[in-house]
Amino acid sequence: MSYYRIQIDELQNGEKRYVPEKGELHVYGGWIKKQEIRWYNIGDRYFDETQAMIIIEQDKKADEIKRETEVKSTTYKIID
Repeated sequence: MSYYRIQIDELQNGEKRYVPEKGELHVYGGWIKKQEIRWYNIGDRYFDETQAMIIIEQDKKADEIKRETEVKSTTYKIID
C-alpha cells in the first residue's frame, strides 16, 4: 500500500511550492518488528496544488496497472 501527501514550501517572499510525495511502509527489526513510512518525492516543485495532485493521480494509476499485471497465484500441471 502506498500513501500520498503534498509537501508545501513557503518561500521568504510568500510564494508557495508544492511537492508531491509518495510513502511506502517499511518494516524492519529482528524479534521486535518496527514500522515506518518512508517518503520520497515523485515530481518537481509546482506553483499550485492542482499540478501536484495530477502527478499523484498519475502515480496511483501507474501503481494500479502494475498491480493488475502481477502474478496472483501459480499452479503446476504434472506431465506423465
